[in-house]
Amino acid sequence: MAKLNFDKVPKKDKLDTEQTRKSLTYWQDVWRRLKKNKSSMVGLVGVVIIVLLAVVGPWISPYDYSDQLSDYSNLPPRLDIREVGDTTFHVTRIYRLLELEDGIIVDRYNELEVDVINKINYYAKEIVLPADLENTSTYPLPATETLDANTYYSESWGIALTDGEYTFGDDAILVTYIHPDSPLHNLEFEGGPYDISDAVYFSELTTIANYGEANAADQQFDIDLGAESIVEKLDETQFIEEIRFFEAEVKLNYSYGLLNDNLVPTEFKDVDYTIEYKGDESLYTTDTIANKLFYFGSDSQGRDILTRVLYGARISLIVALIATLVNFIIGVTYGAVAGYLGGNWDNVMMRIVDIINSIPLVLWVILLMVVLREVVIDVTIAGKNYVIFRGTSGLGTIAIALGTVYWVAMARLVRGQVLGLKEQEFVLVARTIGVSNYKIISRHLIPNALGPIIVSMAMMIPAAVFTEAFLSFIGLGVSAPQASLGTLANAALSGFQSYPFKLFFPAAMIALMMLAFNFLGDGLRDALDPRLRKG
Repeated sequence: MAKLNFDKVPKKDKLDTEQTRKSLTYWQDVWRRLKKNKSSMVGLVGVVIIVLLAVVGPWISPYDYSDQLSDYSNLPPRLDIREVGDTTFHVTRIYRLLELEDGIIVDRYNELEVDVINKINYYAKEIVLPADLENTSTYPLPATETLDANTYYSESWGIALTDGEYTFGDDAILVTYIHPDSPLHNLEFEGGPYDISDAVYFSELTTIANYGEANAADQQFDIDLGAESIVEKLDETQFIEEIRFFEAEVKLNYSYGLLNDNLVPTEFKDVDYTIEYKGDESLYTTDTIANKLFYFGSDSQGRDILTRVLYGARISLIVALIATLVNFIIGVTYGAVAGYLGGNWDNVMMRIVDIINSIPLVLWVILLMVVLREVVIDVTIAGKNYVIFRGTSGLGTIAIALGTVYWVAMARLVRGQVLGLKEQEFVLVARTIGVSNYKIISRHLIPNALGPIIVSMAMMIPAAVFTEAFLSFIGLGVSAPQASLGTLANAALSGFQSYPFKLFFPAAMIALMMLAFNFLGDGLRDALDPRLRKG
């Protein structure tokens, strides 16, 4: 063949990337190859974010996992709002009326009347003024003021009341006049002065302390007795602890759905309900905004779902940490000893592993919960008592269950690795020069099997997270009011069709945690296996 049929390859092209790259240690090379795997880096970033949120999130949250705001239960992450005049409202699925300011829920209106037949609800905002006022003067009615025959005036407190009724017909006591010097003018509400002339209805929930005689029991007004009786009691009252009023009524009208289509007025054909307040009326949803009080919504007890999801993630990570430590300490040690000793030792130790592995995890957890239910372990340090373990909490029982059975897979893996490594020349040399079995296992065998061990531990973490969530889901996990992702998912099932967000967020957190750890574990498997090197 002619010489011209060949082209010489330049020397630089003969070297692949493995030959030309800078010399690295084993772990530097692992990190270099791990960074090249995009999915593993996504998983690593996800793991870091989840850990930070689980550790720091519950601390910086304005709520605790057990805080209950019952007035704001079952709120979704996004709120449909109605603007009626200068006031913004949100109506919940269970017909609660909430007021918003700048997109933040500030108050729940009291339900005055529910007309179930006609589907009309009446509400009013209750103003609670912490008075702590003592009767020290009188406030005669000024000559310039004229009150009608149905109005009664209390000179002791400078307030005029008259008999009236709510729109729906119930008796009410209306506030018609406040003396300019009345002590009721100086009261504060939500950090600022409140003008009682804005109030409309006097509430029977107003607390009178030391009514009549000294040391008498606290009493409340009875609206049914009428304005005259209320004024008489006010004149005899020495001290008012707090005073309550209702502002103007809000009317929610759902009756259009009861009418036949031909009877519904044209302008109300596509109206679900109307809101009437201070002469203004709203027919349609104005906007949909984020829930700034509970970003993930609230549960049936008015607890913040975001805080509880973060706390549940913390519980899952604690379980994962326990499983990891148990795997590394017990599983690695047990498997390494069994594989190195071999013979009868290996047979006996592996049969113990088979017996433990044959026990169903759920049955084992149930048995432990029965046995440990009454067990409480506490210590006293510097005069303070700290509970280390409480059998009824659930978390400690799961930790013990995983700690006693979760290491068997790791023991089998390490045993298999050690059986192959102990026949290598470096182990024979170590034996020849008199190195103890302990040092051979700890300094030669386990470090050389570390790659598969790390990969297995990374893969077992999401399995431990799912196991904890599953056990909590079926009622074998942490006890109320503690939050676990499994218990959150279980609690959301009953109202899934009405409140799907309560199941979505804990389920999404479980999925994200498992995906992040699985992506990271898959990348570690590729990076730690020298046979998968591709430069």
